[in-house]
Amino acid sequence: MKIPVPGGYTLQEKWITTFCDQIQLDKNNIDGCLKGKLIYLLGDSTLRQWISYLPRVAKTLKLFDLHGTGLFKKYLLLDAERHTQIQWKKHIYPFITSQLHSVRDAGYIPQEIDQISGDKNTAIVITLGQHFRPFPIDLFIRRAISIRKAIERLFLRSPDTKVIIKTENIREMHLETERFGDFHGYIQYLTLNDIFKDLNVGVIDAWDMTIAYASNNLHPPDVVIGSQINMFLNYIC
Repeated sequence: MKIPVPGGYTLQEKWITTFCDQIQLDKNNIDGCLKGKLIYLLGDSTLRQWISYLPRVAKTLKLFDLHGTGLFKKYLLLDAERHTQIQWKKHIYPFITSQLHSVRDAGYIPQEIDQISGDKNTAIVITLGQHFRPFPIDLFIRRAISIRKAIERLFLRSPDTKVIIKTENIREMHLETERFGDFHGYIQYLTLNDIFKDLNVGVIDAWDMTIAYASNNLHPPDVVIGSQINMFLNYIC
């Protein structure tokens, strides 16, 4: 499905898509939807924000300490009673940070996808872009194509697996604009949409969403994260 421009609008602090039916899920719907689900979040820290927010909408999810190193360690949410598992893992190079982090268990997103068997109760969310902005666009293109090929292999062995692409979002305009500015991000956003346009994946249009919320922040506020997660739950529920 081709996503129109813009992909939606905000009303009473909620994101309303212009290209599909969408409902605001309540607690009971969310708990039932997540039962038995294996969810893999692969990407940067804008997706790691989901790990902090999800226990607020699904209060039975608890953070399991994997004894990782630093802020960018692997995160795991568990609900043993409902057999729900949600994990976040950072993508590897390029990965720009001044924070101490381990690369021992880090992997490229295509490699991570190849290790997931997949089934109707498995969902994968992917985002990349912010860490690619300072580098030539061909690096981003090659990585996006590699991810697409890994998704195609996943669909061959498990066509029922849900895959959702979360596009990158806008960010501050005053921090190293020449390297990290939204000009680079917008080119990557258009490129990503083009590479995945004819693949059976869902899209969370974080670019249009953060513009609509006027969120000029690398890490958007909770109201934006909540809207992203609601879109995700609409896809898998």
